[in-house]
Amino acid sequence: MRRNGVLSAVNWALYAIALFLIYHILVKPAFLDLSWIALIVFLPLLGFLYVLVHPDERRQVVVFTLGFLLLDRALAHVDVKSLAAVLIGGAVASGVIALIAKWYGRLSWSAVIALVLVAVLTNVSFHRDNLAALSHFTLKYESERLYNGAWVDYFPVILYDVDGDGKQEIITYGNAEELPLPEEKPKKPETEAERKELADKLLHLQAEPISLYVLTWKDGKLVRMPNDQIAAETMAKIKEQMPTDYPGFPYYTMKDGQLLPNVQRQSYAEAMLQVGTAPNRALLLDMQIIGDKLAENDGGLDVRSAIGEKYRDVSIKEGLLSGTYEGRPFVATTKATKLIGTMKLPDGREGLIIMGEHLSVMAVEPDGTAVEAYSLTRKEMPLATAEFIPADLDKDGADELLVANSPSYILKAKHNGTWEILWASEEGDRSFRFTNYAPIGSSTEPEIVAMAKSWVSTTDSRYLSGYRYTPDGLKQTWRIYLPLLNVQVGDIDGDKENEIVATIYDKHRLIVFKQHNVPVVPLVILLFAGLIGYGIARRVRHA
Repeated sequence: MRRNGVLSAVNWALYAIALFLIYHILVKPAFLDLSWIALIVFLPLLGFLYVLVHPDERRQVVVFTLGFLLLDRALAHVDVKSLAAVLIGGAVASGVIALIAKWYGRLSWSAVIALVLVAVLTNVSFHRDNLAALSHFTLKYESERLYNGAWVDYFPVILYDVDGDGKQEIITYGNAEELPLPEEKPKKPETEAERKELADKLLHLQAEPISLYVLTWKDGKLVRMPNDQIAAETMAKIKEQMPTDYPGFPYYTMKDGQLLPNVQRQSYAEAMLQVGTAPNRALLLDMQIIGDKLAENDGGLDVRSAIGEKYRDVSIKEGLLSGTYEGRPFVATTKATKLIGTMKLPDGREGLIIMGEHLSVMAVEPDGTAVEAYSLTRKEMPLATAEFIPADLDKDGADELLVANSPSYILKAKHNGTWEILWASEEGDRSFRFTNYAPIGSSTEPEIVAMAKSWVSTTDSRYLSGYRYTPDGLKQTWRIYLPLLNVQVGDIDGDKENEIVATIYDKHRLIVFKQHNVPVVPLVILLFAGLIGYGIARRVRHA
């Protein structure tokens, strides 16, 4: 590595690229998943690699390696509030590392230039979130921020084919167009009058515009479909598909395209400081909002024009569950408050899943009588925060029920009306949670998508993971090392392959991942092995 000129710069640049891939594809995921086990494996390997380099070149190689990884990390975390901050921060970081590499590492200028150039290119030539998914996915698209308000951390996201063209649109809420961010940062108040004006503005909660955002894939990006160009009937179906959501509850209500405050800071804070009456005041506020919602829905707790394949005009209203099944009307008394979905039962019927104090799976008899075929009580498992995903995992024609909770379960409906637990997450694991069951990429075989923590670490960090169900348990097939929310799977670009659509907490940006079929991890392992082989060959030649 003492050669001068262009060839030396190319060699150092190739080494930097190899370092970049090995660190981000092998080393970093190993530590995220294996924690201290990775450290135990890594330290002896690091010692071997240190000894492998000839003493005459050791300082150069070590300084270049550490300098490149530090500069890559520094540039990835530079302040991005303004272009000037990016340029100044990047220049300072590059300059410091370059000087250390030159004067302490005794590297040639061609090596220093290669170090800085590759580090800069790896930070400006592609989206860095690609690295968290590159083993199986590429980041196809990331939207601009869709919500510029201050009171909602995230909105629900669904996929729905709005215009019947075979590709699914992404539907969520936002106000980026209705409430654009100011081009300049507000000036800091200097006078007493300016400070008072700002205090009055902050004291009173203001209404925020909120709109339904329907985004379709066009010319390589997501484009918003104007709401006034969507037929009223289609818009009603879209709103029906959206999960019931109460952003800011109970302090805000979403109504008539606005997020309306139900309280004001000062009066509510003063009321809640009255400790003896605070719980009652909070309960009254909850009841008021729920009462307003019931009045808005004409007393209906949940209403769907269609749910599943065979249920139509289903509603829960005034203690009655009613609708039609295969065209036959049915009605039954119920304490449920929410329609969850449907699942295929072992006897071939389609069951209607409803939720109240307990979970019930209703089935309609030939005479139109609705009966409870299966139930789950809160004594059997916690249900308040659970989500339920029907999935035919064993291909027997009947759905199993994925219960996303802490812990999570896979339940199989038996012919005698009971449940069999096929699988359960570890007791106390608050990270694991099912999100979807669908084919990914070009595959036609559905797979389980879930949020899961690393294999060894006890932290609650969640990474999006794919699993295949087997009689021996769940087998992981891929992982994206990002804490994603509102994960949806569907074909959004019309290429007959399903993408993954998700958001990140409080970012309000839609992220689209596309699965690829390149064996990235094996190729990088081969690259690492080749680099070690090259080092052994150089050491033998020196000897």
